Amino acid sequence: MTASTPPQNKVFNPLLFMEAQCGIGISLLGQVLIMLWQTVGYLVRGQVDRAETFRQAYMIGVKSLSVVSITALCTGFAMSLQISRELVTFGADTSIGGVVALALIREIGPITAGVMVAGRVGSSIAAELTTMMVTEQIDALKVMRVDPVKFLVGPRYAAALLMMPVLSTYAMFVGLLAGIIIAKSAANVSPDTFLDSVKMTILDRDFSVHYLKSLINATLIIMFSCAIGLSTRGGAEDVGIATTRAIVWTMISIFIFNYVVTALTYAPR
Repeated sequence: MTASTPPQNKVFNPLLFMEAQCGIGISLLGQVLIMLWQTVGYLVRGQVDRAETFRQAYMIGVKSLSVVSITALCTGFAMSLQISRELVTFGADTSIGGVVALALIREIGPITAGVMVAGRVGSSIAAELTTMMVTEQIDALKVMRVDPVKFLVGPRYAAALLMMPVLSTYAMFVGLLAGIIIAKSAANVSPDTFLDSVKMTILDRDFSVHYLKSLINATLIIMFSCAIGLSTRGGAEDVGIATTRAIVWTMISIFIFNYVVTALTYAPR
């Protein structure tokens, strides 16, 4: 009787791991850019199903209001409480409104809406499209000479471009409402004083940055989710893997582009 040879344990090689991850990242970025170019072409030519666009707008916008509301309200409470206590310590309680509003308009509003929509909508899109790939529904569309990008990605992207600025603005106003409540209860700053500070601090370019970030977030959420969903093949296990990849890549991209836009648009007041 011959003794069976024990299984050989593979040694983890960090260099090979990084090389594989970089290759996956470059391939995914290429797919995202190609898909974005094709989708924008369909939008410019008006070749997008309007009924499907409105349905996706309801799914992306209306059904995300609850999670965006809770997140923006709690974030506004926590941030306003911290800012109020620090500014009161330095005797600058009249500046609470301006500081809170500036943070909400330029950073917290777009980030809150982007992260919540990425977690709720981006994961759903990735799972849906991956399931369609696994069950060969995408192949059936191609057989019928229907472009999946036009049929599936275009309406979702158009809906996201419409709803993300709305959700970001809504998150901003919810955060401001939380700031007014905290400023009154924690620092005894009246709503009139709070709003006067907002008017003196906020400039038109702050709103431009706000809406630019919301449009970028919409692009990142839809393009990464759809690109991952339409490029995944396999079985049921791959649906979960694709969903996780979509959330991770989307959220990382949102924070990276948030910093890039902030750095490029920063100017002394």
